[in-house]
Amino acid sequence: MATHAARLARIFTAEYACRVNAQLVHPAAAQLVKPNELASALARPLHAAAYAPDSRAAYLAATLAYGIIQGHPFLDGNKRTAFFLANEYLRAQGLPSLLDGITDNDGLVEVAERHIAVAAGRFGVDGLLRPSDA
Repeated sequence: MATHAARLARIFTAEYACRVNAQLVHPAAAQLVKPNELASALARPLHAAAYAPDSRAAYLAATLAYGIIQGHPFLDGNKRTAFFLANEYLRAQGLPSLLDGITDNDGLVEVAERHIAVAAGRFGVDGLLRPSDA
């Protein structure tokens, strides 16, 4: 799946990420405060695929989400934007979304807690992977 990273890098642009963030924080005003951090986060899957060509798509999506959460490029909605972009990254490759197979609130809470733990510095990229993807 790493072979798709270059194609997806043309789709997952800074403009796309900013538009996603604007929709997620509406009615508040969206604001990109660290454009270099956003560019870095969007490049992470491409770099991971170049240095580890056998990387699974779930890992590449996790690197994207991790970069946005840790880089904090937006004034608000960084974890939401990271989740949405990682989810769409998987779906663009025809893979199940991050919430496929979750049938109860406990599963949703667990996904949210992983993103919060990354923001708090308790988890790395691997912390964003589902147990089935690790």
